[in-house]
Amino acid sequence: MPLGDTGRSVDRRAEHVAIAGLCIQLAVFGCLLGVALWAQSDALLAGARFAAAGLPIWFVLWLLFKQIRRVAAEALETEELRQARAGGAGTAIFELDEESLLLEENRLRWMIRWVLPVVTILVAVYLLGGQFVGWRWTLAGAFGTAGVRSAEQPTLMMWLAVACCFLCFLFGRYTVALARLPQWHLLHAGAGLAAGTALVCLGLALALGLATTMSWAEALVAYAIRVAMFVLGLEFAVNLILDQYRPRAAGVVPRPAFDSRLAGLITEPGEIARSIAEAVNYQFGFEVSKTWFYRLLQRWFLPLVVLMLLAIFVLSSIVVVNAGEQAVVERFGRPWRAAEGVGSRVRLLSPGLHLKWPYPIDVVHRSPVEQIQEVTVGELEGDAAEAEKAQREKRPIVWAETHQFVPEMMVLVASPQLVELTEEVRGEPAEGERVAPEAAESVAVGLLMFGVKIHFRVRDLEAYLYNYQKPEKLLEEIAYQAVSDLAAQEDVDDVMGAGRARFDATLRERIQSRLDAHKCGLEVIFAGTGSLHPPAKEGVAEAFLSVISAETRMGANINAARGDAQRMLTEVAGTEERARRLDTAIERWQRLTSDASADADQAAQARRTVDALLLGDPAQGIAPMSGKAAALIADARARTSRQVADAAVKTLLFKAQVAAYNASRTLFEVRKQLEVFEGLDTVRKILFVGQVDDVIIEYDTGEQLGLDQILSEGVRERTGGK
Repeated sequence: MPLGDTGRSVDRRAEHVAIAGLCIQLAVFGCLLGVALWAQSDALLAGARFAAAGLPIWFVLWLLFKQIRRVAAEALETEELRQARAGGAGTAIFELDEESLLLEENRLRWMIRWVLPVVTILVAVYLLGGQFVGWRWTLAGAFGTAGVRSAEQPTLMMWLAVACCFLCFLFGRYTVALARLPQWHLLHAGAGLAAGTALVCLGLALALGLATTMSWAEALVAYAIRVAMFVLGLEFAVNLILDQYRPRAAGVVPRPAFDSRLAGLITEPGEIARSIAEAVNYQFGFEVSKTWFYRLLQRWFLPLVVLMLLAIFVLSSIVVVNAGEQAVVERFGRPWRAAEGVGSRVRLLSPGLHLKWPYPIDVVHRSPVEQIQEVTVGELEGDAAEAEKAQREKRPIVWAETHQFVPEMMVLVASPQLVELTEEVRGEPAEGERVAPEAAESVAVGLLMFGVKIHFRVRDLEAYLYNYQKPEKLLEEIAYQAVSDLAAQEDVDDVMGAGRARFDATLRERIQSRLDAHKCGLEVIFAGTGSLHPPAKEGVAEAFLSVISAETRMGANINAARGDAQRMLTEVAGTEERARRLDTAIERWQRLTSDASADADQAAQARRTVDALLLGDPAQGIAPMSGKAAALIADARARTSRQVADAAVKTLLFKAQVAAYNASRTLFEVRKQLEVFEGLDTVRKILFVGQVDDVIIEYDTGEQLGLDQILSEGVRERTGGK
C-alpha cells in the first residue's frame, strides 16, 4: 500500500475495526483470566496467556491505521497546495520544500521502521520467554496430568469458552473479508490472532466437555496451547530476521513481522485448497479443479460436513445401555435423580434404549456393574515387553530365579520361631557375662514377596461415580495397607502353608470393611495370594528352600521316632496311653520308695496302682494289660506256678519217703538200690546170693578198650580184682 496514495478514501472503518478487535481481544483475555483464577484451571490460564499476545498487535494496528489516515489527509492537503501553485496563487507563504511539509508521512515511515520491529520483538519475547516464567508445570512431563490443575466446574467453563470462540470466530471472519482489500491488508495480522484465539477457545471447550470422562483432556490442551505460543513466537522472530533481507518497494507499507503465516492457514483455508488444486492440476496435466465432480465436491463439501456433524449431534441423544451395565446421565454436570431433593437417589438407567438431550447438554457415564473386574496388588519392576512376553509364553516362575515381570510387593511377616531359635542357640549367659541389647533381642520378622489378585465388581454406581475420582486406585491402596497390616500379624510358615486360605479370607474381609467405610461402591468378590515366596535376590529364596528341606527332613525323622515310640509302647502295653500311665505310676512308686520321709500308705497305694495297671483290676474297671509286658507277666506267672507245684510235689514225696524209711529201713534201702539198678537198663546185671567176696564180675560196656586199658584189666584179673 503506497504511503502517499491520494486516491484512497480516508474511511475510518479500519480504525474502528482495530479498536473493536482490541476491545474483543481484551474482553476474551479478561474473561479467560477471570474464569481461570476462579475455576483454578491451568488450561484456561494458558488460553488467557495466548489471548494476551493479540493486545499489542491490535493496538499497533490501530495506531498504524490512524497514522495512515493522517497521511492520506496530508496528501490531500499537499495536492490542493500543488493545484493552488499551478493556478498562480502567491508563493510567499509556500517557500518551504514540499517534502519538509510531509510530517505525517515521515512519522509513518518512522513507525514502520521502529515501532513495528519493537512490537514484534516484545511479542516474540513474551511468547518465547514466557515459556519459562509463571508456569506451574513444565513441558518435560508432556501429555501427563501431574502438576496441571483441572477446572472445578468444567461444564460451566465449557460454555464460556464456546461463547469466546464464537465471538472471536465471527470477528475473525469479518476482519479477513476486510483484509482482502489492498488498503486494509494490515488487518490480516489481527485476523490471524483472532482466528488463533478462536481455535484456542474451541480446544478449551472440547477439553472441558471431555473432562468428566477424560481427565487428561485439559492437560493435553494446556500443553498444546503452550507449544503453539512457542511456535508462534519463533515464527515472529524468524519473520523479523528475514524481513531485514527482503527487498522493499519504495513508498509501500510492508507486511508486519507479527502477521503470522501459520495463522493465515486458519483464517483463509481457501488459499490452501487453491494451492492443492493447482498442485493436482500440475501433477495430472489437465484442469482437474474444473471437472464437475471437483466443483460438486467443492460446492457441497461444507454442507455435507455440517449435515454429518448435525447427525452426530442428534445421534448423541440416544443412549444404548448394554447388558450387565448401568448408566447415569448428567445434565449440565448434575446427575438425573429419581425425585427432586438433595437426598434423593441418582436415577440409574437399566440395560436398553433411552433418550436424552444431545451432547454436551447431557453426558452419559456407564459402568459394567455385573462384570467381575480384577486388580493386582504389587509393583511391576521389569519391562512391560518382558512381562507381555512371559504372559504369552506361560513361562514358569521359580522361586530361586530372579523375575521382575510379575507384580509383587515386599512385606514384613512375623517369624516367632526366630526368637526361639536364637535363644536356643545362644543359651543362658554365664555368670558375670553381659549380653548386648541387640544380641538379647531378635527381630521376629521376615520378608516375603506378595502378589495378591483381587476380583471386584461395582455394587453402588452412584457412590462409585461421585464419591471418588478413581475408586480402583483407592481399592489398590487399601489392599496394599491391608496386606501389610495382616502379614505383620501372621506367622511366615502359617501363611505359606496351611493357613493361606484363612489368610485370604481374612484379607478379603478387611478390604471389604475398609471399602464400606470409605463408601466407594465396590464389592470384593475374591482376594487371594497368587504368588508368595521369599525374595529371590541375593540367594534368600535358595536359603529358604534349604531351610524348608532341612525342616522337612527333621519333621520326617521326628515323625519316624514318634512312630517307633508309639509302636514300642503299643507292643509293650497294648496301647500308648496305658504305657504312659504305667510309666508315670512306676516313677511315682519308685520316688516314694526311695524317699525315706515318704508316707508308707502313699507308697503302698502307688504299688497297688502299678499292680492294677500291670495285672488289671475289675473293681476299678481296669482291664488286664496286653502286649509284650502281659506276655512276660503271663509267662512269669506260669513259671512261678510250675515251680511252686514242683516244689509241693517234691515236698510230699519227701515226706512219703521219710515215712517209708521210718517204717522199714532195710526195705527202703533195698528198694532204693533196686531203683538205682533199674535206672541202668542198658547194662547187664547179675545177682549173687550169699558170699561174693571172691567173685569176679565181668560186664560188657560195649566200648573198645585201648592197649593200656587191656593191660590194666589183665593185671586186675591176675590179682583177683583187688
